[in-house]
Amino acid sequence: MPEENKSDITKEEAETLKRQLRAMMIAQGFTIEKVANELKERYRTKESKNNLSNKLGRGSLRFIDVQRICSILGYSIEMIPQKTR
Repeated sequence: MPEENKSDITKEEAETLKRQLRAMMIAQGFTIEKVANELKERYRTKESKNNLSNKLGRGSLRFIDVQRICSILGYSIEMIPQKTR
Protein backbone atom coordinates (compact mmCIF):
# COMPACT_ATOMS: atom_id res chain seq x y z
CA MET A 1 0.00 0.00 0.00
CA PRO A 2 1.51 3.41 -0.98
CA GLU A 3 2.45 5.75 1.84
CA GLU A 4 0.25 8.83 2.20
CA ASN A 5 1.76 12.15 1.19
CA LYS A 6 2.44 13.78 4.56
CA SER A 7 3.43 17.37 5.12
CA ASP A 8 6.83 17.86 6.70
CA ILE A 9 5.70 20.92 8.65
CA THR A 10 2.60 21.82 10.60
CA LYS A 11 0.15 24.51 9.55
CA GLU A 12 1.45 26.70 12.37
CA GLU A 13 5.04 26.30 11.20
CA ALA A 14 4.03 27.11 7.63
CA GLU A 15 2.17 30.21 8.80
CA THR A 16 5.18 31.36 10.85
CA LEU A 17 7.51 30.90 7.88
CA LYS A 18 5.11 32.78 5.61
CA ARG A 19 4.89 35.69 8.06
CA GLN A 20 8.67 35.81 8.50
CA LEU A 21 9.38 35.81 4.77
CA ARG A 22 6.75 38.46 4.08
CA ALA A 23 8.13 40.66 6.88
CA MET A 24 11.64 40.27 5.45
CA MET A 25 10.36 41.21 1.98
CA ILE A 26 8.66 44.33 3.32
CA ALA A 27 11.71 45.31 5.37
CA GLN A 28 13.88 45.11 2.25
CA GLY A 29 11.36 46.86 -0.03
CA PHE A 30 10.52 43.75 -2.07
CA THR A 31 7.20 42.53 -3.38
CA ILE A 32 6.41 38.91 -4.15
CA GLU A 33 6.59 39.82 -7.83
CA LYS A 34 10.07 41.32 -7.43
CA VAL A 35 11.28 38.25 -5.52
CA ALA A 36 9.83 35.95 -8.22
CA ASN A 37 11.59 37.97 -10.91
CA GLU A 38 14.89 37.80 -9.00
CA LEU A 39 14.50 34.02 -8.63
CA LYS A 40 14.09 33.81 -12.41
CA GLU A 41 17.10 36.03 -13.11
CA ARG A 42 19.57 34.68 -10.55
CA TYR A 43 18.62 31.03 -10.43
CA ARG A 44 16.89 30.51 -13.78
CA THR A 45 13.72 29.24 -12.13
CA LYS A 46 10.30 29.44 -13.73
CA GLU A 47 8.80 31.03 -10.62
CA SER A 48 5.83 33.32 -11.23
CA LYS A 49 4.34 35.79 -8.77
CA ASN A 50 1.21 33.65 -8.42
CA ASN A 51 3.17 30.41 -8.02
CA LEU A 52 5.38 31.91 -5.31
CA SER A 53 2.38 33.41 -3.54
CA ASN A 54 0.58 30.05 -3.63
CA LYS A 55 3.63 28.22 -2.27
CA LEU A 56 3.87 30.72 0.58
CA GLY A 57 0.18 30.33 1.32
CA ARG A 58 0.32 26.54 1.33
CA GLY A 59 3.65 26.32 3.13
CA SER A 60 5.05 24.20 0.32
CA LEU A 61 8.34 26.00 -0.28
CA ARG A 62 11.36 23.74 -0.48
CA PHE A 63 14.39 24.51 1.67
CA ILE A 64 16.37 25.57 -1.42
CA ASP A 65 13.57 28.05 -2.25
CA VAL A 66 13.80 29.56 1.24
CA GLN A 67 17.61 29.76 0.96
CA ARG A 68 17.36 31.54 -2.38
CA ILE A 69 14.69 33.96 -1.19
CA CYS A 70 16.76 34.77 1.88
CA SER A 71 19.80 35.37 -0.30
CA ILE A 72 17.84 37.73 -2.56
CA LEU A 73 16.62 39.63 0.49
CA GLY A 74 20.13 39.87 1.97
CA TYR A 75 19.66 37.28 4.72
CA SER A 76 21.42 34.01 5.43
CA ILE A 77 20.24 30.90 7.23
CA GLU A 78 22.34 29.75 10.15
CA MET A 79 22.20 26.22 11.51
CA ILE A 80 22.63 26.20 15.27
CA PRO A 81 22.79 23.00 17.32
CA GLN A 82 19.94 22.61 19.76
CA LYS A 83 20.88 22.62 23.39
CA THR A 84 20.48 19.25 25.02
CA ARG A 85 19.16 18.78 28.52
